[in-house]
Amino acid sequence: MIHARGHVPTPEASRWLQRLCFHFSRKIAVRYDEREGHAEFPWGTCRMRVEEQAGETALHFACAAQTDEALARVRSAIDSHVELFSRKNPLTVRWHSCPPQPDDLRTP
Repeated sequence: MIHARGHVPTPEASRWLQRLCFHFSRKIAVRYDEREGHAEFPWGTCRMRVEEQAGETALHFACAAQTDEALARVRSAIDSHVELFSRKNPLTVRWHSCPPQPDDLRTP
């Protein structure tokens, strides 16, 4: 598996998580609540979670897929929907590649 992590700093992380998951649930398997979500795309998976540190809130993404191309498709789905839903106050996901973290493999 190939992994990538990303985050979007926003005080409305829970709202964005729920909005993304609700939208994705129309076409793919998604489980979510106000703090965590798990989306199963045909190309890979994305775990989303709201995290607060030092008074800052962010929506974090942990994505995984079998190939670089598949991972790029998962990231593209996340990027395009974050961009689409945040047109009035644009948000951008900051991505980086990484080895999997133990909690990335856990499903909510």
